[in-house]
Amino acid sequence: MIATFLYEWKKRNGEITELVKGERISGADFYQLAISQLEFLIKADPNNVSYVSQLAEFLHLDGHVRQAGEQYRKVLEMDPLLPLTETEERLIQKFCPILLVNPKECFPLKDVVAVHHPTKPIIGYHLFWEDDYDFPDDYEPCDHEEIWIEYDQKTEVVTNVMCWFHSRVLKSEDAVKEAHSNQQRAIIRIEWGKHGSLLCGWENMKEPLTGVTLLHWLKETYEHVKNGGRVPSHPLKRFWPKGFEGTFEEYTDFSVEVDPLEWLNKKPLMYKTRWVNAVIFTECLRYNFHPKMEWPDRFFQSIA
Repeated sequence: MIATFLYEWKKRNGEITELVKGERISGADFYQLAISQLEFLIKADPNNVSYVSQLAEFLHLDGHVRQAGEQYRKVLEMDPLLPLTETEERLIQKFCPILLVNPKECFPLKDVVAVHHPTKPIIGYHLFWEDDYDFPDDYEPCDHEEIWIEYDQKTEVVTNVMCWFHSRVLKSEDAVKEAHSNQQRAIIRIEWGKHGSLLCGWENMKEPLTGVTLLHWLKETYEHVKNGGRVPSHPLKRFWPKGFEGTFEEYTDFSVEVDPLEWLNKKPLMYKTRWVNAVIFTECLRYNFHPKMEWPDRFFQSIA
């Protein structure tokens, strides 16, 4: 009987996947399902830190912030933070990307956290903007965005530039070349109000899930935010801009430089760990944030 039950369970999981993809199951319902499955797995394998980390993430996503915090702390007890070497700290500063924002950007950068992977030559730069124009009502008083820089350990040269763009990871050879011509500091263009990260050559790029061009995506987003975005009449938006005022050319004007290194110099939130959301929650921020994909390989594995 167990073999039959397992077969049926596997089949149902496949059906659930299709229902989620078709948006017939809400994110909240899926989070609750994931939480129950992870709790079951942890009972069977309590020393699996990956399960505990994922449980923390799903509790966090489902709004159970205190419970998520307990699990995040458990993650770092199971797999403690590693000390950064002097070289790693220097490279975090050396490779820190430059941001180019719109002159009309309405939300300033609040915090920057840099995390070096414990075994790979890759650094994640986590940006926390004051808010997201579309989400005044998410109880997350910030907008969490990510940039990853991969480098060659021998030559200390950038080999890959990746960034988070609306639940996708983008990468670009042009961005690598641009970093090489800018003292190994990648240059990232930041979308007005929503802070999606764009790489050099974005005008000719497609997003990896649907193949839609980023130019088309931004034109649609421009129309969206020009008209007030999501929940335009929400009371928490009453002191925000009514919408983006200007042409599409003005919307895609990325001409104001913001240097995250200034934030890291003032507040050196620099770490070495695999468990990025755990360290941000327990060591860095005094406000809630949206947990995101810790390392880009997780995204690329999911679309392979």
